[in-house]
Amino acid sequence: MNPIAPRPPARELPGEQRRALRRAEHLCWWTLLVMGLVATMMYFVMGGSQAMKTALVEDILSLVPPVAFLVASRFRRKGVDAEYITGRERAFDINFLISSVALTGVGLALVYDGLHTLLTATRPVVGTMVFGGHVVWQGWIMMGAMVVSVVPPVILGRKKMRLAEQLSLKPLHTDADVGKADWMTGLAGIAGVAGIGMGWWWADAAAALFIAGSVLHDGASNLRAAVRDLHDARPQKLDRSDPDPLPEELRRKVAALPWVHGCAVRLHEEGFHLSGIVLLDSPGLDAEQVEEVRAVARRLHWRLDQIDVSVVARPHP
Repeated sequence: MNPIAPRPPARELPGEQRRALRRAEHLCWWTLLVMGLVATMMYFVMGGSQAMKTALVEDILSLVPPVAFLVASRFRRKGVDAEYITGRERAFDINFLISSVALTGVGLALVYDGLHTLLTATRPVVGTMVFGGHVVWQGWIMMGAMVVSVVPPVILGRKKMRLAEQLSLKPLHTDADVGKADWMTGLAGIAGVAGIGMGWWWADAAAALFIAGSVLHDGASNLRAAVRDLHDARPQKLDRSDPDPLPEELRRKVAALPWVHGCAVRLHEEGFHLSGIVLLDSPGLDAEQVEEVRAVARRLHWRLDQIDVSVVARPHP
């Protein structure tokens, strides 16, 4: 009876990136704890404000990306087995898709709810509370809660952004970017509650609609990006502003080898890494030259992984 071969581990990350990944996981656990407390606080003070209810849903939604990240990170570490024969590097791409679908679906529901409240002219009711024998308008408590609710995601978002840049991980970057911009949600919620105090019933529904639109925009743009990545589209920079320069840099490095007559590079993203094929116009390619091309890729950047080398077929004269 043959012994069972050990399961290959997940693709190894450099030391700095391994440490960054562990810190990102710790930040996700902190996000779950802090935002869970924030959502609880929002639930108890939201009153009849539509903007506060919508902000509460957004806070609850903010728990989805860190949960998906932690699940994907754990799943990726399992490496290769008989079922996942090429590994689990796509785990983060799938977690990105799950988060995007959740954001988009709830965003659509929130936009519908906000429009319904606005069109039916539903008047919100904000009462009073008694503290130490003094009657306090509940709106002040609600606005204070909104201010408190946006501080943690902004701080956590900035910390995640730095780690996303170290890891070149787009799902983490998107989560961080949404957190950094969460102050706009707070301002909208405060404006809506303040509008109730000034007798502008529509201000609360308008603020809720603004927050819902922000959720829908984030979800739709992330969903497009997630589907694009799963279709092995051309790699992009972390902020998706421009094409990733690594494929072109790799093409130039390989084309500079003395025995290469021409070169083309076709890469796609798999989680942390870029994988794909290098096409060479080099008749008589041998194993040593193939390994030389792969060594060029490894020296260029840690993200370049699983690089295949092939020769372009020449037409017969």
